[in-house]
Amino acid sequence: MPTSQSKAAMGWLAEKAGRLKPNGHILTRSPLSDLLETESMLLGVLGKAACWRTLRILAESDDRLPADHLDTLLERAEQQSATLEELRSAAASRTLSSESHTLARHP
Repeated sequence: MPTSQSKAAMGWLAEKAGRLKPNGHILTRSPLSDLLETESMLLGVLGKAACWRTLRILAESDDRLPADHLDTLLERAEQQSATLEELRSAAASRTLSSESHTLARHP
């Protein structure tokens, strides 16, 4: 399938525009990007885990729902959320400590 140069250019521009933030980072990642992205992913995984928990409760009375499969999905979501929490905490430490150093130098 041929690539549309204008669509590729618009996609590139849209991606760069998506980076526009009031902190002045246009062409590079914001120091907060890692923190915001891990927090967003963590919220998604926590929502998914809540869904598996709800379905697991329903599986007790509905044979169409495989309880063992739901248990596996819930365990996986809990592992993912633990990993994301570690990544989020590390990103928060890096970001907030570098932000406080920047603020201390430039009040």
